[in-house]
Amino acid sequence: MSTDFMLGGDVGLHKVELPFSETAPIIEEAAILFANDQNEIVESMLLDAIEDNQTGDASRTVWAMLFDLYQITGRQAAFEKLAADFANKFECSPPTWIAPVQKESDSIAAAQPTRAPIALSGDLDASIQKQLERVRQLAVGNTQIKLDVTRLTAITSEGCQMLLVTLKQLKDAGCVVELIHASAFSDRIHARCETGRRGGNEADWLLLLELLQLQNRQQDFEDTSIDYCITFEVSPPAFLSPPEVSAITTNRPPTPENVFMMPVLVDGKADLITRITQFAAQHNPAIIDCKHLARVDFSAAGQLLSCLAPLAAKDRVIELHNVNQLVTALFNVMGLREIARITPRKE
Repeated sequence: MSTDFMLGGDVGLHKVELPFSETAPIIEEAAILFANDQNEIVESMLLDAIEDNQTGDASRTVWAMLFDLYQITGRQAAFEKLAADFANKFECSPPTWIAPVQKESDSIAAAQPTRAPIALSGDLDASIQKQLERVRQLAVGNTQIKLDVTRLTAITSEGCQMLLVTLKQLKDAGCVVELIHASAFSDRIHARCETGRRGGNEADWLLLLELLQLQNRQQDFEDTSIDYCITFEVSPPAFLSPPEVSAITTNRPPTPENVFMMPVLVDGKADLITRITQFAAQHNPAIIDCKHLARVDFSAAGQLLSCLAPLAAKDRVIELHNVNQLVTALFNVMGLREIARITPRKE
């Protein structure tokens, strides 16, 4: 099965054309087939290539691709057999099997916690919607974000409702929000809440309670709850202590701000490509760690190239670290090595 057949004679993908490559054809075809989840065919091709011993300088790469295939698919027995053959042929130590520490579904960590604060600015009214959407996008895959509310000017009940909804969505998603200068902002909201006087501003009260809860100000929360109950004659929400930041980060090794952790699978179906692009646009250098990455769908690789190429053209430095051999070969075929520094995973 040739590369031309796989691509149906049309190598254009998302306005990206496959560049000329000096990579051995067997490596290119195996990379594309693996990207399309054709694992059995890839194994057969790589085994035949090893047996025929006609890959020349690419021989070690072919072996490494097969090792990665067995590791990714969890076939330890086949891996160990290949390791013995490798040791006999090259008279050196083979790669070692790495026991999986968690399920694939649990290992997707698209991004580490956002360290730099996300600033909201302008009026807290209906116009804040786009900024809140950006907050929700940046929070996807994160366990913690910092939100700076010091630049917010005029406040409306509609804006309070929209911010309240966003804070609750982040909480439900397991993302802890750390507010910058939250006390001063809470005081501004509190000034809009007058006990016993209703004026279509219930969202102001509820946002105030949410802010007090985020700051772990239980006594202020309880006092405000009584005033809220008197004003609206309904039961207030219960106080729940926010998770401590240290409890979230203790079990996770510290990660530099400019490192983006790739998930196990990149298939282009979610907003992952968008988040990678946003990350690369905001960091220079933008370091993308692929130690958890097993496979990139062929179509998603095209999307990734299309989105990162304009950034590279503006002298943004993009680095892909710890890339397995199968994905490295795919990135080479797609031309990503022309716009990014690709560092393969060490054996």
